[in-house]
Amino acid sequence: MAVKISGVLKDGTGKPVQNCTIQLKAK
Repeated sequence: MAVKISGVLKDGTGKPVQNCTIQLKAK
């Protein structure tokens, strides 16, 4: 199941990550 998130996200270190589209795949 692929999840696409648009907008500003924070990575594991808590820094803001700006990407138009971030695709996360569930393992």
